[in-house]
Amino acid sequence: MIFLVIISCILKAGHSLLLPEQIHLSWTERENEMRVTWITNIDTTTYVTYRPIICPSIEHSDNWKTILPNTTKFNKGEIMVLFQFIHTAIMTDLRPECYYEYYIVTEKGKSENFIFSGRTPDSEKPYQDANNEIDLVVFGDWGTGPNGVYVKQLLDQHSKIRNFLGILHLGDIAYNLDEEDGRNGDEFLNQIQTIAANFAYMTVPGNHELASNFTHYKERFKMPINEANDGNSCFYSFNLGPAHWIMMDTEVYLSENLKDSQLTETNWLLEDLEKANDERNIRPWIIVATHHAFYCSVEHVFSRECWEESALYNSLFEDIWNHYGIDLILEGHVHNYERDTPIYKNATVKSEYDDSHTHKNPNAPIYIISGNAGNKKGHNDPIPSLWMPWTAFMSEDYGYGKIKVFNKTHIYWEQYSAIALEKIDYLWIIKDHLRYTKPN
Repeated sequence: MIFLVIISCILKAGHSLLLPEQIHLSWTERENEMRVTWITNIDTTTYVTYRPIICPSIEHSDNWKTILPNTTKFNKGEIMVLFQFIHTAIMTDLRPECYYEYYIVTEKGKSENFIFSGRTPDSEKPYQDANNEIDLVVFGDWGTGPNGVYVKQLLDQHSKIRNFLGILHLGDIAYNLDEEDGRNGDEFLNQIQTIAANFAYMTVPGNHELASNFTHYKERFKMPINEANDGNSCFYSFNLGPAHWIMMDTEVYLSENLKDSQLTETNWLLEDLEKANDERNIRPWIIVATHHAFYCSVEHVFSRECWEESALYNSLFEDIWNHYGIDLILEGHVHNYERDTPIYKNATVKSEYDDSHTHKNPNAPIYIISGNAGNKKGHNDPIPSLWMPWTAFMSEDYGYGKIKVFNKTHIYWEQYSAIALEKIDYLWIIKDHLRYTKPN
């Protein structure tokens, strides 16, 4: 009897090796596309099949399309050689008014069925999406372990009602992707599959992705490609709704040995901002998302993150943000939630109108840290007894933010506590004219 049980377990384990795992979506650099990434633990024939559903503009939604993936063999181990096979395929010809159903097939079985929206970022004129509101979930610093469970539970519930389009994960993923010979990364990607397989899961690297020159990050996450990033998924931008979104790699600026990479990204950033400002009448909002914080209050000036690193980043970029009239900067790295006023040169800059939850026509970028999703290293950073003059609200609860760009004049931000299961903070940003004036 015991022998039969052992044989049964071995057969089940062998079967699971052939099933798709860690399924997650991401937008590409082209509109009307969605990339799906998954892994198998042995080399096997695998593919994705998809079709439109809930789509009034398509008469027959029972025509499934099948796409074969590109496959890479990845050694995830450091102590041991542990190969897995990473598969990526791009689902094309999507329509923004439709939802799509898909599943992954291998030689021995298939995944469950997943659903995603056909609405994707714009990349070609005439733009179809610039006047439509957009909702995204935003957080950084989320890993496996008990601290990450609270956000997982709340985000699962939000995802069921589909009141957002995609997710921005601002670095420090899994804590860490490479740990335990990559098994920790496997666990995290399986943990988030219920969410990431149904919504575009957009990422930037943090300091916890540094191992082996970001190898696990670059192999496991496939983000939009541009000429400067050479497909490394570290920095990119996209047009979505009435906003231009810049996903920025701040890790590279902390190393003196990466001068060439710093120059590459900075040149790309300036070119990207020029193009975005040329189209500011179409998309007046510019939002930057990074891992490291430009302003933060934890431990005040005694914190390396909130003093040394922030001072470095501001010396490099604050005048750029000011010149181009950046509206909002979203950050992680510091393990709590902090919403700041509009800031320039370490001081609050008055808006045309300010109160505790509103800034109308702000004259400097607003900074928000949402790095409290649940790191594996310990409890979130405690709130200091003395806040900085530009600090508007702080919380050490586990949670995440949600941003709605309503239109060309209104943005709404809200922060959720995954402990209290409720909204704990909100902000309106309103503007009816641009700060940026393009030089002659």
